[in-house]
Amino acid sequence: MQNSNVSQHKPHWSELPPTWRWVIGTVIQAGDVALKLGCVAVIGASAWVMLDRDTNERLTLRRAAIINPASQTFASPIVGKSLQDLVAYQPAFGQSFGPETGNQRRYGPHGGVDFDCRVGGCAGADVASPIAGHVSAIRKIGTSTNGASYQVHIQGTDWQGAVEHQLVHVDSITVAVGDIVTAGQMVAKVSPTDSVSTGPHLDWKIKRNGAWVNPQTWAKESIQRNEAKSASASAPGQSLSDDLLKRAIGRAEGTRDANGNPTQAFFGHRDPGWQGRCQNQGSFSYQHCAPSTEAADQSWLGTLRQAEKDIQSQAQAKFGQPLSQAALVAALDGYTQSPDAGKRFVDKLPTADPNPQQLITARTAALDASRRAKGGPPMNVPADQQRRVNAVLEQLRR
Repeated sequence: MQNSNVSQHKPHWSELPPTWRWVIGTVIQAGDVALKLGCVAVIGASAWVMLDRDTNERLTLRRAAIINPASQTFASPIVGKSLQDLVAYQPAFGQSFGPETGNQRRYGPHGGVDFDCRVGGCAGADVASPIAGHVSAIRKIGTSTNGASYQVHIQGTDWQGAVEHQLVHVDSITVAVGDIVTAGQMVAKVSPTDSVSTGPHLDWKIKRNGAWVNPQTWAKESIQRNEAKSASASAPGQSLSDDLLKRAIGRAEGTRDANGNPTQAFFGHRDPGWQGRCQNQGSFSYQHCAPSTEAADQSWLGTLRQAEKDIQSQAQAKFGQPLSQAALVAALDGYTQSPDAGKRFVDKLPTADPNPQQLITARTAALDASRRAKGGPPMNVPADQQRRVNAVLEQLRR
């Protein structure tokens, strides 16, 4: 059969309607042949085969989020407060961990600890994921005459295996069920509605193998794990390998998959934002008429190495130390996306060793500042920056 002269657009996963994404995701994860045939009947065979070839990997990225615990950094669920702050916090009896203190609720022992305004759990406080993982549930709860709030469940792994963190009495949720999150990524805010008796607070619960875990005990152990990881990590300022930069930035650009292998885009594609005669190619989506993908990569690596020196000089001047490896790879990816914004990145950072949410915020602010400096409208790109930061950190952990 001859090929049609009509070129079909190959949609990105994010361009598909939510219903299609839900159906296809369910099918791929379940591996059910009958359901697959049903989906083909519903959306059409052409739409099915036009999906990105790494769609299956994207849908099951939660497996990649269950990373080696030895390579994980754990975070406080209250942004602005450290894990040590939460360990030192002294809850009242009614706020305490029931299985150890006898604090009972109508449904049984209180399975978490209520962190109130004394330790940053005030109404409107930012709430972050303590671990890397995926959002497994978001549930509405109604425990207050002032109105209802929500709880966000995040499943991942730690040093003892599979674990679920529950962040209760929150609203202004910024994630959805199925989203991949990193430790320290903001997911919600403390709700003002719960509870009448104790005032607004974050009820942090942890469940493992069906049993509740004291979050303060978990936080204390997490501090030790973080310190051990920090001690064994490469010294700040150590240059990133060419291979890591290709994999990490390529993952963010869509030119490499989660395993570091080239995607179809690696070999050449048009950049809709650039009207030159040449295609983008290589790991960094280089677009200046390089004779091959290898030449494209080497050319941009040379540019990145100079940018690396400049960025680390900025960090040394501002913080008295170079950026952490996570911050550096995020900085160089940001420079690849927009060199001008990349030069503004360090200025937007609060620390040389930021958490993922701070990286996302700084990159968004740098892009916005770059656009404004050029006379353009402000940019609203936090979702794209979250995607890119998650992508580069995923490769840094491999």
